[in-house]
Amino acid sequence: MSLAVYIKAPPIYRKSPKIAKDHSKRDRFFYGLISAVGAFSIGFAIWPYFAWQLTTASKLTQKIEKFPIPQAQVLSTSTILANEVQVAKDPDGFSYFTTNYKPPASIGLDGQGPRPEEFLITIPKMKIENAKVKVDSIRFDTSIAHFPGSALPGEIGNPFITGHSVLPQFNDPENYRTIFTKLSDLEIGDDVYVEIAGRKLHYIVQYAKIVDPKDLSVLLPISSTGRNLTLMTCVPPGTNLKRLVVITSLI
Repeated sequence: MSLAVYIKAPPIYRKSPKIAKDHSKRDRFFYGLISAVGAFSIGFAIWPYFAWQLTTASKLTQKIEKFPIPQAQVLSTSTILANEVQVAKDPDGFSYFTTNYKPPASIGLDGQGPRPEEFLITIPKMKIENAKVKVDSIRFDTSIAHFPGSALPGEIGNPFITGHSVLPQFNDPENYRTIFTKLSDLEIGDDVYVEIAGRKLHYIVQYAKIVDPKDLSVLLPISSTGRNLTLMTCVPPGTNLKRLVVITSLI
């Protein structure tokens, strides 16, 4: 006699039309919410880039055209460029100028030693007050950096300093990782103050321009007798596409 085995099929539960409709509404709501949050996050990150391109970039380009430098006054040689300045990249892909050159510690301001290790800079319009600038440095994560071999503030030449920038909404003038975010706000005639070796110096903004990250010419002295100071950061803020340089003159 054959043995028969009977297996009871599990019960089938079917959602009522009302429950299925409620679940469908809930799924659509969460999908819409996530999409909205995603779209807002993308806009939050990229809108400042387009806004900067549409407003600030064009304004800076117009300014430099109104303030040409006679070619006869531009120096064609530089002790900095003769010291094998290179463009390097950090692990995040951000490029920066670098050199192995370091001026002797005995050669200080106007040839008088010892060489200062740092100085302070104040830019009222950017709400920067007594920010520390490290002399002869290429690191600007814990201070602003004064490029090795460039003149010291107050001397004939072009002291060249660099600071970080980020997306404008994260700007903090007291944080060295964001301190130059508002550099493009500076206009002709704005004030920049420097305190170095007991001296207080007053610079005014002459003009600004946007350059390629590999453009080493920005390190050059502006003229054979000029006492200038150049500020540089990445633009548009939060990117590494271009560089903004703001040139000031001692008064």
